[in-house]
Amino acid sequence: MQLFSSDFKREVGRLIDEQGVKAIIMGNRRTDPWSQDLQAFTDSSEGWPSFKRVFPILDWDYCAIWKFLRSFDLPYCSLYDQGFTSLGEKHNSQPNPSLKTEGSDQFRPAYELTDGSLERLSRI
Repeated sequence: MQLFSSDFKREVGRLIDEQGVKAIIMGNRRTDPWSQDLQAFTDSSEGWPSFKRVFPILDWDYCAIWKFLRSFDLPYCSLYDQGFTSLGEKHNSQPNPSLKTEGSDQFRPAYELTDGSLERLSRI
């Protein structure tokens, strides 16, 4: 197991320098902020170490992501089972109000959201 710091830029540089990494797979989708103009294979941004960013799910929609995760029984953050549909920082993330169970304080899991355009209602 390798532990890395929260300084993503520094750790990317370390991976390139120490491990010879040439490309990094990213989880962005075109609907994510600042992702609408990305291509499936994109060079790193100016001011970053040089590497190729690979975006295999760039054009997947919200429901396709959940279908894939659940079809292959892949692990995911447990906050999604508590109604969160988009995770940012602790101070700006909340359960998605679209998943609130009527008459209670409970929320259905993120994979039950059928309208992907409501995904970011989990951010405040």
